[in-house]
Amino acid sequence: MTDIKPIVGRIIKVSKAGWGFISSREIEFTRIFFHWTALRQDTVSFPELRTGMIVEFTPLKIEGKGHRAVHIRVIEKPTPKVIEEAPEEVKEEPNDQVPTLSE
Repeated sequence: MTDIKPIVGRIIKVSKAGWGFISSREIEFTRIFFHWTALRQDTVSFPELRTGMIVEFTPLKIEGKGHRAVHIRVIEKPTPKVIEEAPEEVKEEPNDQVPTLSE
């Protein structure tokens, strides 16, 4: 039996029904299926999974079905994008002490 090493991927879909898909650069052009039962005990629970989370998993090739992820562990949660507010416009007060051309 060949030792299959864990690889890293990103969750691209999570269904409320208990399954989802992961993408990985190591298995290009493939959506890798996973079921909630494939989550390791030492990671987040299925309802906490979100699109964008980085996970480590072991890929299994299922004949006729493609790849399936097992032994899934979240290693990085997505960081929320911070939307910076534009600074309020600074309105300059006219300065009476500055001479103008009309004076």
